[in-house]
Amino acid sequence: MTVFAACLFTLAALASVWIIAASWRRYSAGALALRAQLKACPEYTEIHWRVIERSPLPTLASLRKDRAARRARRSVQAPGLEWPGMARAA
Repeated sequence: MTVFAACLFTLAALASVWIIAASWRRYSAGALALRAQLKACPEYTEIHWRVIERSPLPTLASLRKDRAARRARRSVQAPGLEWPGMARAA
């Protein structure tokens, strides 16, 4: 089964490479000529991309003063989630 899966993976990889190469052959000339075509236009719009850095916002629960903060329940485990040998380690 592993050899069959490897053959399928290889076939999919070859199909992907074939499609990528065909796309490059078909559209590369137009993509390279696009910059020259845009500069040749008398009226064109220049677009400048900027990145906005986001800072983390506090959660709403910490902003509300009328509610008491809940304590974390990290040490409490649901029943049935015990690993074998945990009783001996404790």
